[in-house]
Amino acid sequence: MAILKALPSLAIISGYKGTLDFYYTMGIPVCRSWPRSPGSDRAVAVKEQWPVFTAAARLWPLLSEEVQDAYNAMASGSTLSGRDMASKMYINASKILPY
Repeated sequence: MAILKALPSLAIISGYKGTLDFYYTMGIPVCRSWPRSPGSDRAVAVKEQWPVFTAAARLWPLLSEEVQDAYNAMASGSTLSGRDMASKMYINASKILPY
């Protein structure tokens, strides 16, 4: 990451789209190389978590409309959607419950 005196013009930023990432952090203009996906090569610990996320994503459409409405109501005061809230609660419960 490089700290800049000021962000360059939008034309310059557009020229580097997908290569460099320009943004402000804590009011300081910075530039970094564009984040890259590590591809399919993931750590074993990361791969072990995939089934929980898959299950959480597949369960949302199976919930009744009343339950979905309840999650939407819980999430209304946050930046999460009802689906995000349900997934988060499912994933957190899977960490502490022995099933």
